[in-house]
Amino acid sequence: MKARRSVVALLPVALLAAGCSSPNGVDPSSVPPQLPTTVEAPSATHLETRAAPGALPASDRSFGVLAPAGWANDTTKHPTTVLYLRAPQPSANVYPCFSVVKSVLKDPPALEELVNQGMIAQRQKGATVTKLADRTVGGAPASGYAISRVAQGYDVAQTQYYILNGSQVVVTTMTSAAKDKATATSTQESILTSWSWGTPSSAAPTPAPSTTP
Repeated sequence: MKARRSVVALLPVALLAAGCSSPNGVDPSSVPPQLPTTVEAPSATHLETRAAPGALPASDRSFGVLAPAGWANDTTKHPTTVLYLRAPQPSANVYPCFSVVKSVLKDPPALEELVNQGMIAQRQKGATVTKLADRTVGGAPASGYAISRVAQGYDVAQTQYYILNGSQVVVTTMTSAAKDKATATSTQESILTSWSWGTPSSAAPTPAPSTTP
């Protein structure tokens, strides 16, 4: 039991920023401000792309991704997210996980503004932040940064991307132990490169939450 209590189910930056509290006591003050909250009526995405076979839909069915083999879909356990995927086992006291939160805005801020605000907030909390090259996710513009920080005494690596698709502001966060950063980056890339906008045509209903501790 002692070993089980030492495992930290670290919640991604985006998840805590969206207002979810952690049952394990991760300090919400260590994360950046939440997404803009001036929510307008949802609008259709500007992009609709073909999903890969077997793609898992987000809870709002606005996009789909291929989940890593063996990972649990714990989205229903984290209602502030539209997607929350978790590795089956922890490594160095951290469960690798990938989460997505989303806002729909009438006039979304520029990507540069969103990213700069996030980087500033992280640095104010003592994290080391590195800007990443701009990219696309599912054909939509994306920008982000890598984070190195300490949470509950453990070295943690996170990567956060902001994606703009029409009126949608989507934020993805990959979390892992610092020593597993290379593996986490590879896993994140496989998820992001499988990204499609719209409901996957062959998507089944979102699975029930995992019962794994």
